[in-house]
Amino acid sequence: MKFIRLATIAALSTTILAGGAASVFADEMREVTTEGQIQFTADEDGDLEVIPPVPDPDVIIPPIIDPVTGPLSIVQAPTMNFGTQVISNQDQTYNMVAETAELANPEEGGPTDVPYISFAQVQDVRGTNAGWDLKVSLSDFEAPEAQNKILTGAQITFANAQLNYEGSNTDNEPTVHQAGLTLLPNGAARSVMTAAQGQGAGASSVIWGDQADLTAQFEAEDFNPETDVVENNAIQLSIPGSTAKDATTYTSTLTWELNLTPGDEL
Repeated sequence: MKFIRLATIAALSTTILAGGAASVFADEMREVTTEGQIQFTADEDGDLEVIPPVPDPDVIIPPIIDPVTGPLSIVQAPTMNFGTQVISNQDQTYNMVAETAELANPEEGGPTDVPYISFAQVQDVRGTNAGWDLKVSLSDFEAPEAQNKILTGAQITFANAQLNYEGSNTDNEPTVHQAGLTLLPNGAARSVMTAAQGQGAGASSVIWGDQADLTAQFEAEDFNPETDVVENNAIQLSIPGSTAKDATTYTSTLTWELNLTPGDEL
């Protein structure tokens, strides 16, 4: 009986010691740290794709120049058409004809292109957060073969602007111009979107127009795509009534420039 009792006690004591050792080892291995790493570099030759600044409608927009390569580039800028107008001796302001974009998944029998907001987009994948300044300037509206070759006093006004920033850190958002920005022919370039030092990384768009309004005009029951146009009233051309106008087409060039050093004024 004594032998059995001792054997039981010994077995019990061994179990306690083993459990204690397991507890100590678990404490020692409960937490360790290792390192993960990734390094980014600027891609000097990589192609950049336009990122549509509004999700609906789902459209495909080619870059302004194909291909556009990084790491700091203008990938899109608007082309402005102010339509066909009747010659007037009164001061007139004309809304821009809305630009169109190709639907990514058009319905069978439906339109393949839809009116779309105008925008200028800058993509900055340098990884330096050094900032930038997007400016635009305007040349004369000219018709070289006409008697009255220049639309004297013509000017373009951006009635309002909105910002679409694709970056996840809102502290990096650039700034867009205030409403009423005016371009004078052969005048100084004006800033339309500026990223100060520490801002502007990613894709940034300055938007002109209300997509819901453009879509409503296009989908109106009395809209005839053969004769009617959708107007974008966020960009307007003003011409004095006193300006002599020939019955012809006048064209102008908008020059968009991206400066590395942000300007002092919007």
